[in-house]
This record gives sequence, structure tokens and C-alpha cells, in this order.
Amino acid sequence: MPTNMQSRSQYLVLAQFCQDAITALSDYADRSAEFPRAILEQTVKALESVGRGDTYRFGQKPASALGSYEQLRTLEQVVRIDEALALTTGLLANEGSPDVKKRVADAIHLFTKLQGKALWNFEQPTPVAPPDLAELCRAFKTA
Repeated sequence: MPTNMQSRSQYLVLAQFCQDAITALSDYADRSAEFPRAILEQTVKALESVGRGDTYRFGQKPASALGSYEQLRTLEQVVRIDEALALTTGLLANEGSPDVKKRVADAIHLFTKLQGKALWNFEQPTPVAPPDLAELCRAFKTA
């Protein structure tokens, strides 16, 4: 299954989303900005939609960073969805707590790994059929 530029561009959308999160979290850690509640809430909303399998919401803002097969596959290559959701919701719930700096550092690390994997997948695309399509091809013995 060949890759095309439109599907590959989904990796760049995810990388940009990660960069926005990294910047907001880093600015907060450096005390040069407010707590990045908005971007963390967008992340939680996107992860919750993914976790529920709510495919209709994938392509809508703010879930668009996790709205395509390529983006979801990249996320799953880096971290389990429930772990990412727990980290993000924990950060939101403990905004004023003493351990918020460690949680911010963990979130920055997660977004950095996710951004790196998204950029790698953009540069080195692996043509992979979605699981349902692969099963259908095997059923017809064409895969």
C-alpha cells in the first residue's frame, strides 16, 4: 500500500501539535507563562475521543492532532493511550501541587518522544494497511 503526501502530512500536524505543547509546558516550567490549561484540555479531549473509539470526532478540532490513522499509529508506537491520558489529566488535576514540576517534565518528555516519532515517520514512511483492510485482504488471500 503506497504512502502519499496527504497521509504523510498527518505526521507533521502531530509534530506541530507536540511542539505547541512542548513550548507551552516549557514556558510554564521557566515561569514565563501561565499554566497551559488550554492545550492540556485539548490533549485530554483528543485522547478521550481516541480511547472511546469516537472516530467522528477524530478530524474535528481540537482532536485533529489525533484524527488520522497515521497519527494514532504514531501515538501507539510511543505510549499507550491510557498512560498518556493519565499523565495529562494528572497534570491538570494537580496544577498547584508541589510535584507539578515533575509532572510537567514528564509531559514534556512524552511530547518530545511523540514529536520525534512523528517526524521520523514523516521522513521514513512505512506503508501499512489499516488493520481492517489487512484482514480483508488476507480473507481474500490477496495480501
